[in-house]
Amino acid sequence: MKKAEMIKKHQDFTEIIKNQKYQKNQNFVLYIKESKFNYPHFGIAVSKKLGNAVIRNKCKRRMRVILDKYKNQLRSDKDYIIIMKENSSKISFQELETSFKSLIERTNL
Repeated sequence: MKKAEMIKKHQDFTEIIKNQKYQKNQNFVLYIKESKFNYPHFGIAVSKKLGNAVIRNKCKRRMRVILDKYKNQLRSDKDYIIIMKENSSKISFQELETSFKSLIERTNL
């Protein structure tokens, strides 16, 4: 994932989370906002409840790989914030991927 596609600022995260619609399942909460650019932006949030820094970084790396695989299926005029829930650190990569895929399909993107 390119650096230009990432959302890093706390202000951008809070703006999207407070004012936009969302979809969720047992592993993720996905917030979606209209973007002013022609390519999607992604933000990944992992709570400290998931574990120590090593575990949280592992979860974010896995999520970036999944996003690289499925970002062609997402609309390019949107911004996305993905919040990973507690049980997402305990499941396998394949289960995480199928969970995210089902969430994308459910949002009708």
